[in-house]
Amino acid sequence: MTISYLLTGVTGGLGAKVLNDMLHKHKIHASDIVATSRSEGSRARFESQGLHFRIADYGRLETLEAAFNDIDTLLFMSSSQRDTPARSAEHRNVIEAAKTAGVKKVWYVSLALGGYGGDSKVGFQQAHYATEDMLVQSGLDFVSLRAGIYTNAFPLALNWYPSSNFEPPVDQGSVAFTSRDELGEGIATLLAKGLGAFPSVTPQTASRIILLTGPQAETLVDIVKAIDKVRQTNTPIQILEPDAWIDACSMDDEGGKGRAWFEARLVWLQGMCNGEAELVDPALETVLGRRPETGTETIETLLTSEPDYYWHQNHVVPPKTR
Repeated sequence: MTISYLLTGVTGGLGAKVLNDMLHKHKIHASDIVATSRSEGSRARFESQGLHFRIADYGRLETLEAAFNDIDTLLFMSSSQRDTPARSAEHRNVIEAAKTAGVKKVWYVSLALGGYGGDSKVGFQQAHYATEDMLVQSGLDFVSLRAGIYTNAFPLALNWYPSSNFEPPVDQGSVAFTSRDELGEGIATLLAKGLGAFPSVTPQTASRIILLTGPQAETLVDIVKAIDKVRQTNTPIQILEPDAWIDACSMDDEGGKGRAWFEARLVWLQGMCNGEAELVDPALETVLGRRPETGTETIETLLTSEPDYYWHQNHVVPPKTR
């Protein structure tokens, strides 16, 4: 028996939103969806909702081949692996397994650094480019959903904590920040309705890219001003040189991150500041049927409802309080 959808990444924030919207917004029956995880411990959580559950470990090809058997449509969330060669190897496993299993449609979710191009110097974006190349070579029917930079991850760009001052950026930058919830809603809608429901949303280039972004590009200074607006503060704006930014951020960092962490993060931040994430595309607005939130609007909502807003990747060691 063929099952309509297999979703990877559903234990994460974006994937969980996709799953929730498919079930409750689009009324797709739970028996038409396979939820996956690397851990057997997730089984009860999903089966209690009437979903199918299968183990899918990107590092173990045999689990993927078993998981993808009799699947029509695969939502392929990119690996959380930080090492670029390791991430590419895991993605190769996914693509090989999908081809072997005869999956009919693959929706690959990556990142919008570089817009529609392939020139980003950021390591994990280069892994996305390599994955798109593998998908092209595989002969699979696929779409690459390049997602805008999560607005929700703004603490990473500014090394921001609710209990302390944040560090100024290395440049103002210009980024089409995008709400994670609206990305999840848009992806769920594309899976549920298909591209045929949106004639103006057309995959671009041989990599079949659809860019999902917020409605306008905003600078990191705009983000600081949005934080100030909610918290009724007035942060002096100071742009730091890269070495000075690393020094300032790594000195007694609340999240326990050392200098090496910020040196690695700088490549990503400079990519943003160099305009790699500034391209705006109307596709998400078309799919949602409304104008998406801007980055500053999302941040104002987040901090108004949750003044102690926390972003897990900003911490190497757990925070003392949540």
